[in-house]
Amino acid sequence: MVYDLRTTEEKKQKKKILIIRLSIFFCVCAVLFGGAAWASRIQSIQISTVQIRGATVLSTQAITEEVTLLLQGKYLWLFPRTNVFLYPRKHIETLLLRKFPRIKEVTLITPNNRVLQVSIAERDPFALWCDEVSDNVKVSQCYFLDANGFVFDHAPQFSGDAYFKYYGFLPYEAPIGSYYISSTTQFHELTQFVDASKKLGITPLYINAKDADSFELVVFGGGKILFDTKESLGKVSERLSALLRTPNLVPKEGGELLVDYIDLRFGNKMFFKPRLP
Repeated sequence: MVYDLRTTEEKKQKKKILIIRLSIFFCVCAVLFGGAAWASRIQSIQISTVQIRGATVLSTQAITEEVTLLLQGKYLWLFPRTNVFLYPRKHIETLLLRKFPRIKEVTLITPNNRVLQVSIAERDPFALWCDEVSDNVKVSQCYFLDANGFVFDHAPQFSGDAYFKYYGFLPYEAPIGSYYISSTTQFHELTQFVDASKKLGITPLYINAKDADSFELVVFGGGKILFDTKESLGKVSERLSALLRTPNLVPKEGGELLVDYIDLRFGNKMFFKPRLP
């Protein structure tokens, strides 16, 4: 058996060179990593001030505290989250939208390396969702809806009809952060149906959802208009208009319908029940 010493020496030499190269590579990586960690801590690029713009109802202090909390700590125990190039922009935006449902939009900018500017747009109250129709015994709890049917905050007790009201569908215990109807398009159709009914000389008071497709519009005087969303509410409005504009067909006086209900859930077949004297 022939033992080639040169082959063995060559293998040892290659192994030695590989180890040296790997050592150099890891040393370079360590130097670069350490240098990046050091550079990331330079004070001139650390966010030290959080500015809140656009808050009118929400507390600027509460928003500032949430943002400041998210800027604490380090990535990999080395890179500070306050670094103007590394701060968690998306995480801050997501948390603020979830923590404060009244916020509709949030934008983060850094006008300089020491300031984080948080600009927010708040939702405008459009209507109310209430947990149940109030009576003389129990006062219902109401919440603000925006124009898309999103519940975003508790509402104070209003006297009169400052806002149109919606009932049904939502979880009574925790409705904030939910939509009255999952489809914003359908909610817009509901609001258009309400507006169309006003033009017919009646005064709508509130909508109550009976189930996923069936609703009742309660009008001034106690009458109800029953309808569903199985077809376009534009067509339903047209049928209601034709019914109410027909002279002497539906009993009414001023802006009050003298009926117990008008039922529009059966296509071109419309029913109504006059109120008994």
